[in-house]
Amino acid sequence: EVPVPADGAKVVVVKFNDYQCPACKITFDGYRQILAKYVASGEVKYVTKHYPLEPECNPYVPGGNHYASCEAAAAVNMAKTKGTADKMEEWIFSKIGPPALTPDQVKDAARTVGGITDFDAQYARAKEEIKTDAGLGQLLNVKSTPTFYINGRMPTQILPPQFFEVLLQLELQRTK
Repeated sequence: EVPVPADGAKVVVVKFNDYQCPACKITFDGYRQILAKYVASGEVKYVTKHYPLEPECNPYVPGGNHYASCEAAAAVNMAKTKGTADKMEEWIFSKIGPPALTPDQVKDAARTVGGITDFDAQYARAKEEIKTDAGLGQLLNVKSTPTFYINGRMPTQILPPQFFEVLLQLELQRTK
């Protein structure tokens, strides 16, 4: 079971995400409108957890080589308080390489896109939040990104958007 409160929703979708992962971008783009529709109805709650493939903030991926993933996750977390997290996510995913994003590019975008003027001052705290997400991912046996859980169950593969929506509909029917 994924320890995320449902807050009244019938279905809880949790995505373990890395902002430099091409498949994470594909699901971000492909599932965004589907999730928006069901979240707006109140029947689905959608939560992103960070599982960056970078050892700086995820000790469970010692060979990880996504060298701006920690900064990207931190920037999105910081942007939540400014109301700019959606714009930050879109910017980061629009830059999936090659070439790979650098930490300095992410910090610059945090300022210009996310309105975050004190990234370095907030980074240590943000990194701890990311490590907490990564620890949860480790406990849940996350092996790759993206990994989704739908009401605690993990699909065995990344689904095309239409099948993802069918899975949500089936889960909603199951929980009636």
